[in-house]
Amino acid sequence: MEQQTKNIWKGFLLVAFGACCWGISGNVGQFLKATRSFSLEWLVSCRLLVGGFLLLCYLFIKHNKKVFMIWQYKENRIALPIFAIFGMLPAQYTYFVAIKYSNAATATVLQYTGPVLIVLYIALRQKKLPSIPECIAVICALFGTFLLATNGNIHSLALSPKALTWGILSAFALAFYTIQPKKMLEKWDSSYVIGWGMLIAGIAISPIHPITHFSGIMDMQAIIAMIFILTFGTIFAFCCYLAGVAIVGATKGSLIACLEPLSATIVSIVWLKQDFSYIDLIGFAFIIATIGILSLPKQYSALEQ
Repeated sequence: MEQQTKNIWKGFLLVAFGACCWGISGNVGQFLKATRSFSLEWLVSCRLLVGGFLLLCYLFIKHNKKVFMIWQYKENRIALPIFAIFGMLPAQYTYFVAIKYSNAATATVLQYTGPVLIVLYIALRQKKLPSIPECIAVICALFGTFLLATNGNIHSLALSPKALTWGILSAFALAFYTIQPKKMLEKWDSSYVIGWGMLIAGIAISPIHPITHFSGIMDMQAIIAMIFILTFGTIFAFCCYLAGVAIVGATKGSLIACLEPLSATIVSIVWLKQDFSYIDLIGFAFIIATIGILSLPKQYSALEQ
């Protein structure tokens, strides 16, 4: 029981760390777009292609030919490209395109309807209603994210058709990205799944947005920002998130990932000097309450979805 408790907390911490890295890297990406005129589509292509390549190089140096063993199994030769093209790539691309047509706050709100889709999917698959704690956690996570992203003003969600479409697509992509690779992660370390997933996704998007077609200002600050995005914001974030999901389950993993907007907000305060109202603080409380609800010991048996 004690070991199970430690594993559950390990899963929570891994997902939380990955989510925080995403939240910070989102701010860094916006910084590059706003101050260095980076193309967000180029940024997605670069972080997938370069990040995947670097991670696989590291795995090859550490484990040699073991990095290729994942392809020896027929089910992986099907599941891995599906994860890369329909999970990894859309989760990245749709989110940044939604930002392009709206703003990061609105895109985050729309993407984080994804946990609702996951809860509904699992409820349908198991032919039973979500538990009361799951329902409360979903409401807390979504409402807290909504408050942080909109400051409680629903009129800020007046979207163009393109923004709404891409935002909804990002929610479905997040749900698929969270659920689809679970069987692979039960047999393989998340770094292998992520490395190949990123590389395949990067190759898939390269004909549309090749990394050789760069436009923007590449100075020292931009280089440091790119290094952060490629390491903490991409490799570490994805690996920790999926490794944590393999422990706590897709439903709880996606809900804990709502820490992403929380970390993004904190970085905005410290780095971008943005002010927040009491509505924002209420949003903090709702998101923190989500983590508390999901961490209750009596919920451990329900975590393995």
